[in-house]
Amino acid sequence: MKFLKYLLYVILALILIFLALGIFKSSISYGHEIKVDKPLKEAWAVSQDASKYDKWLKGFKSIELISGELNEVGSKYKVIVNPGEGQPDFEMTETIISLEEFDHVTLDFDSDMMDFVQTINFSEEDGKTVISSDSKVIGKGIITRSMLASMEMLMGAFTAQEAENFEALKVLINENTTDYYPAPVEEVTEDDEVETEGD
Repeated sequence: MKFLKYLLYVILALILIFLALGIFKSSISYGHEIKVDKPLKEAWAVSQDASKYDKWLKGFKSIELISGELNEVGSKYKVIVNPGEGQPDFEMTETIISLEEFDHVTLDFDSDMMDFVQTINFSEEDGKTVISSDSKVIGKGIITRSMLASMEMLMGAFTAQEAENFEALKVLINENTTDYYPAPVEEVTEDDEVETEGD
Protein backbone atom coordinates (compact mmCIF):
# COMPACT_ATOMS: atom_id res chain seq x y z
CA MET A 1 0.00 0.00 0.00
CA LYS A 2 2.84 2.40 0.85
CA PHE A 3 4.33 1.82 -2.60
CA LEU A 4 1.04 2.71 -4.29
CA LYS A 5 0.71 5.81 -2.11
CA TYR A 6 4.22 7.00 -3.01
CA LEU A 7 3.62 6.21 -6.67
CA LEU A 8 0.47 8.33 -6.55
CA TYR A 9 2.45 11.20 -4.99
CA VAL A 10 5.09 10.93 -7.72
CA ILE A 11 2.46 10.95 -10.48
CA LEU A 12 0.72 13.92 -8.88
CA ALA A 13 4.01 15.80 -8.57
CA LEU A 14 4.83 15.15 -12.24
CA ILE A 15 1.41 16.45 -13.28
CA LEU A 16 1.88 19.60 -11.22
CA ILE A 17 5.37 20.16 -12.65
CA PHE A 18 3.99 19.67 -16.17
CA LEU A 19 1.22 22.22 -15.59
CA ALA A 20 3.64 24.63 -13.94
CA LEU A 21 5.70 24.67 -17.13
CA GLY A 22 2.71 26.03 -19.00
CA ILE A 23 2.16 28.71 -16.38
CA PHE A 24 5.72 29.95 -15.89
CA LYS A 25 6.99 29.34 -19.44
CA SER A 26 4.11 30.60 -21.54
CA SER A 27 6.30 31.23 -24.60
CA ILE A 28 9.43 29.73 -26.15
CA SER A 29 12.05 31.94 -27.81
CA TYR A 30 14.83 30.67 -30.05
CA GLY A 31 16.75 31.46 -33.23
CA HIS A 32 19.61 30.58 -35.54
CA GLU A 33 22.21 32.41 -37.65
CA ILE A 34 23.89 31.48 -40.91
CA LYS A 35 26.37 33.17 -43.26
CA VAL A 36 26.12 32.45 -46.98
CA ASP A 37 28.63 33.04 -49.78
CA LYS A 38 26.20 35.08 -51.88
CA PRO A 39 25.37 38.81 -52.08
CA LEU A 40 22.44 40.18 -50.09
CA LYS A 41 19.99 40.59 -52.97
CA GLU A 42 20.42 37.02 -54.17
CA ALA A 43 20.16 35.57 -50.65
CA TRP A 44 16.97 37.54 -50.06
CA ALA A 45 15.46 36.42 -53.37
CA VAL A 46 16.11 32.74 -52.69
CA SER A 47 14.65 32.93 -49.19
CA GLN A 48 11.48 34.63 -50.50
CA ASP A 49 11.00 32.26 -53.45
CA ALA A 50 7.83 30.33 -52.57
CA SER A 51 8.63 27.68 -55.20
CA LYS A 52 11.65 26.70 -53.09
CA TYR A 53 10.08 26.69 -49.62
CA ASP A 54 9.86 22.90 -49.63
CA LYS A 55 13.64 22.75 -50.18
CA TRP A 56 14.41 24.27 -46.76
CA LEU A 57 11.25 24.40 -44.62
CA LYS A 58 10.76 20.90 -43.26
CA GLY A 59 7.23 19.61 -43.74
CA PHE A 60 6.15 22.49 -45.98
CA LYS A 61 3.45 21.50 -48.50
CA SER A 62 1.73 24.60 -49.85
CA ILE A 63 1.00 28.32 -49.45
CA GLU A 64 -2.00 30.21 -50.86
CA LEU A 65 -2.82 33.94 -50.75
CA ILE A 66 -6.22 34.39 -49.08
CA SER A 67 -6.38 38.18 -48.61
CA GLY A 68 -4.43 41.35 -49.41
CA GLU A 69 -1.72 41.92 -52.01
CA LEU A 70 1.05 39.37 -52.56
CA ASN A 71 4.14 40.07 -50.42
CA GLU A 72 2.58 43.20 -48.90
CA VAL A 73 2.30 43.96 -45.17
CA GLY A 74 -1.08 42.74 -43.88
CA SER A 75 -1.52 40.07 -46.55
CA LYS A 76 -2.68 36.66 -45.31
CA TYR A 77 -1.91 33.15 -46.58
CA LYS A 78 -3.12 29.62 -45.92
CA VAL A 79 -0.08 27.47 -45.18
CA ILE A 80 -0.20 23.67 -45.09
CA VAL A 81 2.60 21.68 -43.43
CA ASN A 82 2.98 18.06 -42.42
CA PRO A 83 4.57 17.45 -38.98
CA GLY A 84 5.92 14.03 -39.90
CA GLU A 85 5.31 10.67 -41.51
CA GLY A 86 1.92 9.21 -40.63
CA GLN A 87 0.64 12.48 -39.15
CA PRO A 88 -2.20 14.58 -40.59
CA ASP A 89 -1.53 17.87 -42.38
CA PHE A 90 -1.46 20.99 -40.23
CA GLU A 91 -3.01 24.30 -41.36
CA MET A 92 -1.84 27.77 -40.31
CA THR A 93 -2.76 31.32 -41.30
CA GLU A 94 0.33 33.38 -42.10
CA THR A 95 0.23 37.18 -41.90
CA ILE A 96 3.04 39.48 -43.01
CA ILE A 97 3.55 41.81 -40.04
CA SER A 98 6.56 43.77 -41.32
CA LEU A 99 8.66 43.62 -44.47
CA GLU A 100 11.56 45.75 -45.65
CA GLU A 101 13.18 44.38 -48.80
CA PHE A 102 16.77 43.16 -48.31
CA ASP A 103 16.54 43.89 -44.56
CA HIS A 104 13.92 41.83 -42.71
CA VAL A 105 10.54 40.12 -42.79
CA THR A 106 8.32 39.40 -39.78
CA LEU A 107 5.63 36.75 -40.09
CA ASP A 108 2.85 35.63 -37.76
CA PHE A 109 1.55 32.05 -38.03
CA ASP A 110 -1.76 31.40 -36.28
CA SER A 111 -3.21 27.93 -35.73
CA ASP A 112 -5.66 26.19 -33.41
CA MET A 113 -2.83 25.11 -31.09
CA MET A 114 -0.36 27.98 -31.10
CA ASP A 115 0.76 31.37 -32.35
CA PHE A 116 4.21 31.52 -33.94
CA VAL A 117 6.01 34.80 -34.72
CA GLN A 118 9.28 34.84 -36.66
CA THR A 119 11.55 37.67 -37.80
CA ILE A 120 14.28 36.92 -40.35
CA ASN A 121 17.00 39.57 -40.56
CA PHE A 122 19.48 40.10 -43.42
CA SER A 123 22.78 41.99 -43.50
CA GLU A 124 25.77 42.02 -45.85
CA GLU A 125 29.41 41.60 -44.83
CA ASP A 126 32.21 41.68 -47.42
CA GLY A 127 30.02 40.36 -50.22
CA LYS A 128 28.54 37.63 -48.05
CA THR A 129 25.15 37.64 -46.32
CA VAL A 130 24.30 37.03 -42.68
CA ILE A 131 20.79 35.72 -42.07
CA SER A 132 19.46 35.41 -38.52
CA SER A 133 16.11 34.39 -37.11
CA ASP A 134 14.28 35.47 -33.98
CA SER A 135 11.32 33.18 -33.28
CA LYS A 136 8.71 32.84 -30.56
CA VAL A 137 6.01 30.20 -30.02
CA ILE A 138 3.05 30.75 -27.71
CA GLY A 139 0.75 27.80 -27.01
CA LYS A 140 -2.99 28.31 -26.76
CA GLY A 141 -4.10 26.87 -23.44
CA ILE A 142 -2.09 25.65 -20.47
CA ILE A 143 -1.86 22.04 -21.66
CA THR A 144 -0.47 23.07 -25.05
CA ARG A 145 1.96 25.53 -23.46
CA SER A 146 3.17 22.83 -21.07
CA MET A 147 3.59 20.36 -23.91
CA LEU A 148 5.55 22.82 -26.06
CA ALA A 149 7.74 23.87 -23.12
CA SER A 150 8.49 20.21 -22.35
CA MET A 151 9.45 19.53 -25.98
CA GLU A 152 11.95 22.40 -25.93
CA MET A 153 13.36 21.78 -22.46
CA LEU A 154 13.79 18.02 -22.84
CA MET A 155 14.69 17.73 -26.52
CA GLY A 156 15.43 21.25 -27.75
CA ALA A 157 12.86 20.48 -30.44
CA PHE A 158 12.19 24.02 -31.66
CA THR A 159 15.82 25.15 -31.56
CA ALA A 160 16.90 22.02 -33.45
CA GLN A 161 14.20 22.43 -36.10
CA GLU A 162 15.13 26.09 -36.64
CA ALA A 163 18.78 25.14 -37.08
CA GLU A 164 17.91 22.34 -39.53
CA ASN A 165 15.74 24.66 -41.64
CA PHE A 166 18.26 27.49 -41.82
CA GLU A 167 21.21 25.21 -42.51
CA ALA A 168 19.16 23.82 -45.42
CA LEU A 169 18.53 27.40 -46.56
CA LYS A 170 22.28 28.04 -46.43
CA VAL A 171 22.94 25.13 -48.79
CA LEU A 172 20.10 26.23 -51.08
CA ILE A 173 21.42 29.80 -51.36
CA ASN A 174 25.05 28.76 -51.84
CA GLU A 175 24.03 26.34 -54.61
CA ASN A 176 21.57 28.72 -56.26
CA THR A 177 21.74 29.05 -60.05
CA THR A 178 18.52 31.02 -60.59
CA ASP A 179 19.10 34.52 -61.96
CA TYR A 180 16.60 36.65 -60.04
CA TYR A 181 17.86 39.95 -61.47
CA PRO A 182 18.56 39.38 -65.18
CA ALA A 183 20.01 42.26 -67.17
CA PRO A 184 17.36 44.04 -69.26
CA VAL A 185 17.25 43.01 -72.92
CA GLU A 186 17.57 45.94 -75.30
CA GLU A 187 14.86 46.03 -77.94
CA VAL A 188 15.99 46.39 -81.54
CA THR A 189 14.03 49.15 -83.32
CA GLU A 190 13.44 49.54 -87.05
CA ASP A 191 15.86 52.51 -87.14
CA ASP A 192 18.59 50.32 -85.64
CA GLU A 193 17.98 47.67 -88.31
CA VAL A 194 18.17 50.27 -91.11
CA GLU A 195 21.45 51.67 -89.75
CA THR A 196 22.88 48.16 -89.50
CA GLU A 197 21.92 47.37 -93.11
CA GLY A 198 23.42 50.68 -94.29
CA ASP A 199 26.73 49.92 -92.61
